Amino acid sequence: MAHDRPADILIGPRTTVFTLLEAYPALESYLAGHGRGFQALTRPGGRVSWARVTTLNDVALDLNETWREIVEGIAAEITRLTGRAPRVADAPRVIADDDARLTELRRIGDGLEEGAPLPEMAARWRAATGDLDPLEIAAFDRALAATQSAARRDAGRRVEEALHHPNGGVGTALPAGHPLETLRCEAGSIEEVCGGLRTELERLGGSPTRGTWRRERSAVSRLVERLSGVESRFRRHQQAWFPALAVHGVDGPQGFLAERQAEALETLRRLRLAIARDDAPFVAENGARLIEQIEDLLAQDEHLLVPLAERHFSAGDWAAVRDLEEGVGWSLIPAPPPWPPG
Repeated sequence: MAHDRPADILIGPRTTVFTLLEAYPALESYLAGHGRGFQALTRPGGRVSWARVTTLNDVALDLNETWREIVEGIAAEITRLTGRAPRVADAPRVIADDDARLTELRRIGDGLEEGAPLPEMAARWRAATGDLDPLEIAAFDRALAATQSAARRDAGRRVEEALHHPNGGVGTALPAGHPLETLRCEAGSIEEVCGGLRTELERLGGSPTRGTWRRERSAVSRLVERLSGVESRFRRHQQAWFPALAVHGVDGPQGFLAERQAEALETLRRLRLAIARDDAPFVAENGARLIEQIEDLLAQDEHLLVPLAERHFSAGDWAAVRDLEEGVGWSLIPAPPPWPPG
């Protein structure tokens, strides 16, 4: 059986089984016979419910294989069925020149600034980036920033010049302790830890020997434990930022970011277990995946959460956010000074 026209999807670690079968229905028998990783397809409703939430990377983890091994087998079967090789996430594509996609992402950003319904904008964002892996999404973020005006880029980096709330907002300066200042300070700390972990993983290599793992294990373990502090950041989002936005009828960030945060925490959990059992190849591959997930979330904070908070929050809202944050605390940075100040 062959398709008249191969589906235009990129097959990679974040591709769900459902998306794969929607594009290539003839794969179902191949997947069902592949092993225990796809056995849920044979259960009642598995073709829809399980397949919608399970990625190829999830299957790879269950099978103790790499996602690349899974994808290579699937690509070979698609080639056999269709006579044409599919697109696979073997390496990040050069995507900065993808004018149509960049144009759509710019329009989504403009829509958010103009107050367009967030669920609609989030759906459009997912449609524009759903076939990309984390490295490609990060590359699009960089390309998108490069196409913006200098004033708009500066506004994204320096909230001091972007906050002009007529309803009693924080004005043009952000003293230490303000939730936005704290959020960005913490993001800088996270980026620093991610950079350190990336360096250690590069030293480790993709297929580390036992000797290399023994040398690098302590540093990798220390940085992963340090990066575990992102859990408190996500909890502050969920217990402070999301509820405060919901008061204004803005509930999109919770639906859009919470799932990605949960995925990152699951990767973190599995990575810590792999370190404990000295599974160096798993650490090498999934450590890189964790960095990509966290950096993607930091970008979403900057492009989605922060602009919406700036748009809607009054001085009282910022104080409420900070009060709710106190109930969670901080792990990656020292506790900030009080807000509002004394």
